[in-house]
Amino acid sequence: MYPAITPLIRDAIKRRYELIPYLYSSALESHMTATPPQRWVGWGYESDPEVWTSALLKGETQYWLGSTLLVGGVYEPGIKTARIYLPSDRNFSTSCRSTSESIISAEVDDKPEVGYINLNKPYQHLTAGQWATIDSEWQTSVPILAKIGGAVPVGKPAATSSPLDDKLEFPSLVPDDYRGVEIFPPKGSSDGYSWSNTWYEDDGVSSKPSISTFMISYSSTETDVLVKFEKDIEKEGGYVPMWKDLTIILPVRDERMVTLGDGEKAVYVGKDERDRGVFKIAV
Repeated sequence: MYPAITPLIRDAIKRRYELIPYLYSSALESHMTATPPQRWVGWGYESDPEVWTSALLKGETQYWLGSTLLVGGVYEPGIKTARIYLPSDRNFSTSCRSTSESIISAEVDDKPEVGYINLNKPYQHLTAGQWATIDSEWQTSVPILAKIGGAVPVGKPAATSSPLDDKLEFPSLVPDDYRGVEIFPPKGSSDGYSWSNTWYEDDGVSSKPSISTFMISYSSTETDVLVKFEKDIEKEGGYVPMWKDLTIILPVRDERMVTLGDGEKAVYVGKDERDRGVFKIAV
């Protein structure tokens, strides 16, 4: 391995470890509902006529990873940008044609138009229903967008042990006693609209585990992101995670404070190594 590439590989491995709660929850959801963790870009956006065009039906250049992350790619040498379609959840009229042919009209409802945040530089906010050109320098990352209103539960950037592991097969494993949630509010106010996201956890070992459910809802104003956390754990024998508080992580350049449902301010921890605002709440 070239020495200059080693740090990039390490960062990718650490990020993959961080995403295990999100990936594992998607696998549990798939087990319970037959919803695939990796999804066609039009999954849940069937009313958007552009998702039915041949380029997107092939499913070769972009896909949903879970319900929040939209992943694209670059597949030709020397190309440093990716063209990604950002599906819209508006109720399009049946007379609409593809965005490549004409302007789409949509019925207006009280739900905000879905938008996206580029998780790599320049971290721009993007509106739905368009093709976007995303910078994709291979040294940085593959193109990854987060859906506004979504959430990604994350863990430690290292291999962790199960609460039921009495004897660790690998001594380097660390306890799974940290849980963060990356959330993606709009730039400004959500005008009272609140998004709700659910993730699932179990002990990771039992053949017939008790699955616990965790829910985070949030809305936003110009100055605050209002967060509500709920959990559903069986009273008798239910899976109780090792983590005892929850870290809320805002996107890069979001300088707002996190406020809980009762009006109490979450504890501001500071900025992490990715320059994201970090807050902590007791659960």
